[in-house]
Amino acid sequence: MPIKVTGLTYIYGKKTPTAFKALDDINLELNDHIFAAIVGETGSGKSTLVQHFNGLLIPTEGTVLVDDFLIVNKKRKNKNMRDLRKKIGLVFQFPEYQLYESTVIKDVMVGPKNFKASDDEAREIAQKALAEVGIGEDFYERSPFDLSGGEKRRIAIAGILALNPDVLVLDEPVAGLDPEGVEEIMGLLTRMYEAGKSIILISHNMDLVLQYAHEVYALHQGKLIYEGTPKELFSHITDDMALEIPTLYTMINKLNEHGMHLDPLEVSTVEELVSAIMKERGLG
Repeated sequence: MPIKVTGLTYIYGKKTPTAFKALDDINLELNDHIFAAIVGETGSGKSTLVQHFNGLLIPTEGTVLVDDFLIVNKKRKNKNMRDLRKKIGLVFQFPEYQLYESTVIKDVMVGPKNFKASDDEAREIAQKALAEVGIGEDFYERSPFDLSGGEKRRIAIAGILALNPDVLVLDEPVAGLDPEGVEEIMGLLTRMYEAGKSIILISHNMDLVLQYAHEVYALHQGKLIYEGTPKELFSHITDDMALEIPTLYTMINKLNEHGMHLDPLEVSTVEELVSAIMKERGLG
């Protein structure tokens, strides 16, 4: 499902003394079936941007076109937001914000029931969604609030998957997780992408962006300052972008400072780095 953003500006508290321009004339196009990352420093406008994709926020100026759903600053024209939110699933940074039922199975059943599924239908859909995220029957009657951070995140994702969205947008999906939890969540997102869903990821973890994203969009102080591939971004990153350099590229820079001539555009994994070093040394 393609997303086209044209002249998007968003002001929090417009016409108040505390008015703040969070987005400033954003123009971008996201194609169908993508694995993309949106990056930028805290307060750059990332979360504000993605909340426009399913109409949680309405532009102060400009438009957002999602397939044939047009979102503009005129309430009478913003129709079928309910249907749009079924197609664009948003998982917030803190899963607790999306968990509120007494048991795991009831929580994941909420979405289908809101779209008129019967109890039996909703339960069947919820069971399938939970299976997709690796949650078994032994979790069904447990309180979602008693689970670990990684388990809560998987429940929140299952709640969105129960609506069968075309696009899954995740805000910092691995924040606070241990390495095993990170691998589980990213493996899950990769499988969803391979099954045909679009994945849009907000992350401060540039190592993950380099490893998983096919395209990246960088924001700074509410403006879009870069769009392209992760390799191109991290090969030409500048201080004013306020982005961390992935560990792999830090290693490449250090090696080049000590006499090697490694091309960062040819390296995105440890295995590729080892091969590049061996080639440089005449060993590969």
